[in-house]
Amino acid sequence: MNDYHELLQGENMDLLRANPLLKGLTDGEIALFLHHAAPDYMELEPEQNITILPGGSRKIGLVIKGSVTVCTVDYSGAKTVLNVLYNPGSLGGMQFMIDRYNIVYEITANTAAQLVMLNPDSLLVANPDIILIQHRILVNTMHSQRILFQRVSEHLLCLSQKSIRGKLLRYLQLKSEAAQSYEFDIPLSREDLAAYLAVDRASLSRSLGELKQEGIIEFRKNHFKIRDTKFFRYE
Repeated sequence: MNDYHELLQGENMDLLRANPLLKGLTDGEIALFLHHAAPDYMELEPEQNITILPGGSRKIGLVIKGSVTVCTVDYSGAKTVLNVLYNPGSLGGMQFMIDRYNIVYEITANTAAQLVMLNPDSLLVANPDIILIQHRILVNTMHSQRILFQRVSEHLLCLSQKSIRGKLLRYLQLKSEAAQSYEFDIPLSREDLAAYLAVDRASLSRSLGELKQEGIIEFRKNHFKIRDTKFFRYE
């Protein structure tokens, strides 16, 4: 982790200024907030990962550049994908919360990425020196809650399906609706998709193959095309 002062240098300030969390703040207000918040700052290379062990501090993670995958890791080493986060994107697609002391988290960079790890108290505990700045950031954060809730709801909707086929069809339906198209890309690798749906990768591949053989879908890597639209009405 790097010193947060690096955030105030060069193009990083441009990234911060464009970040929805800091919308409406001047460069001076951003610098003042970072001075009081003293966040951890990370730069990750593609496929590089970091592990946050149990007992660590509560954190709000913010992706200011690139894309990362956030997973939890259980005692056996099995991973569960929580989300794929990216910037540019909506605020709801850029932040995550680490708030469980007995959980191991793993953050993997899908591309070159930059992250800021904030202590929630920097936003939630009133500081008279920056209270107006905190208020502006909290207003921005509130706008993201609908998106965050939607993402959690979509995940639970997929997991609630009884079969692997059902989970996969529901996931693809949601992605089709989000893209407003019967042809779209998904942000997850096969391994990550299996983890997201909490299924065995081999079983997932078998279900994908069956759906393709039945003429319901076509796919090549992460690009999908829906052939039988009765399963995927987004209008």
